Amino acid sequence: MSNSLDIVPEDLAGKAEIIRGDVLELVKLLNDRGYMNLYVDGGKTVQSFLEADLVDEITITRVPNLLGDDIPLFDKLTRNQKFVHAGTEIINQAMFKSRYIRSRD
Repeated sequence: MSNSLDIVPEDLAGKAEIIRGDVLELVKLLNDRGYMNLYVDGGKTVQSFLEADLVDEITITRVPNLLGDDIPLFDKLTRNQKFVHAGTEIINQAMFKSRYIRSRD
């Protein structure tokens, strides 16, 4: 999914396609193709999936470098969503990978 790319890079030809549009339509298209579990990445893309209430699980990897200026991970959402911590893994004593599962309570 891209709103900035017009063509697939040459080294990915035949391996990727560019899709634009509403995330609900995108998920339906991919589900119709047999893809039921999707990996979503990229700030604005993740934000649009969160806003459409399409995220069941989040993995957040943190590298403890101070960036300053309170850089948010996600922008504001129109409604709260609750996720429950499911585990954290330490990678190479340098990164923390935490997994959260959506709670529909």
